[in-house]
Parts: sequence; C-alpha cells; structure tokens
Amino acid sequence: MVIIMFKNRNMDAYNSSYEMNMLQRIMYELDDINRKLRNLNNRLKRVEGFLGLTKDDDIST
Repeated sequence: MVIIMFKNRNMDAYNSSYEMNMLQRIMYELDDINRKLRNLNNRLKRVEGFLGLTKDDDIST
C-alpha cells in the first residue's frame, strides 16, 4: 500500500514536470513565431519604402 502511494506521488510529479516542459516549449514556439512575424513586417515596410508604396495605393490593374 505504501509503495503505491509513493508511486502515485512520483507519477504526479513527473506529469506536472512534463506539463510544465510542454508549456515552456509552447511559449518558446510562440515567441519564435512572433519574432519571425515582426521580422517579416519590418522587411515588408522596407520594401514598401523602397518601392514608394503606401497603404492607400491601389495596386490592382
């Protein structure tokens, strides 16, 4: 009976640690995606500036 009780505690600790690691990994991935998106937006602004485009320009032909 005592062995089962300690085993459950160890499993709970393991599951908690696993969940925490997964949450940290998700946060890392979100930060990475956010950084890449900011970089793309900055590149787009530079290209728009180079081409002399604004948000109000009509590019349809």
